[in-house]
Amino acid sequence: MGIAVIAMIASVFYAVSAGAVRQICDDKVMIFPSVSQWISSPVTSMWVNFAVMLAIIALMIYINKAYNIPRTITLIYASFFAVLQTATPQISAQLCSGSVMALVVIVSMTLMFSVFGDPASRRRVFLVFFMLSSAATVQYAFILYIPVFLLACGQMRVFTLRTSLAALLGIATPWWILLGFGIITPADIRIPHFTGVTEVINSLDTILLVSTIAFTVILTLTAYALSVLKLITYNARTRACNGLLTLITFVTVVAMAADFTNFITYLTLLNCCSAFFLGHLFVIRNSPRAWVAIISITVIYYAIYIWTIIA
Repeated sequence: MGIAVIAMIASVFYAVSAGAVRQICDDKVMIFPSVSQWISSPVTSMWVNFAVMLAIIALMIYINKAYNIPRTITLIYASFFAVLQTATPQISAQLCSGSVMALVVIVSMTLMFSVFGDPASRRRVFLVFFMLSSAATVQYAFILYIPVFLLACGQMRVFTLRTSLAALLGIATPWWILLGFGIITPADIRIPHFTGVTEVINSLDTILLVSTIAFTVILTLTAYALSVLKLITYNARTRACNGLLTLITFVTVVAMAADFTNFITYLTLLNCCSAFFLGHLFVIRNSPRAWVAIISITVIYYAIYIWTIIA
């Protein structure tokens, strides 16, 4: 994992120095400026994004140790996430909505894992929906995950009337604060600007990025199909945790296809989900030759990075 993280950081430095990183214009805002506009300095933005990615890796490690989803303690999830991020320096070299989305969703997922079978944990449920609703002020894509975590309440066996009220209060509170204190007015809420698909796919870089996403989706679906029969034999809590991870992955893939002009926002989260499923696969189907597949996947993504730099 250490080598994969170092390679990710080194690849970002080289991509930036080579001028191979374009600024992401994630202008799908509702009220406040997009995440990519928060930090004007490219160098500072890069370092802050490193911190966010390391936080995501730390949370992935924590989830594995705390909830032991595939019944084995391993760092392979974090290693795969670093490898997948390396392939696309555009999202790893600058702070953007995708990085924030991945961090917020994985924090929310961790909180939901912790409330399994405990309907009294309403504060954590409130916090999940408060974060998602607050994040929607800078990127409308967060709205898509609000119903996902409402379903997650049912998966975690905490869907009660009081829990539902806590979720609704979490959704409404950021807007009550903003409107109630006069920070914004209803007129400040903007409808995102949508562009045509032909305007998005207008360069070789974008075609390569879309091809990388397609490969990642295929890899994720394959890993899920090869490990699902084993995962469903685990206990109720483990099945619920995997069910939430599967639901988030499915929604992310569908959202990238339906909201194509904003697909870059979902990519870091997709890489995170894909890393989890690849980790599941190689833990469940461990064999003396598993290293061949792991090295092959790693080489393919590093080759994509090289192609991105050359192109």
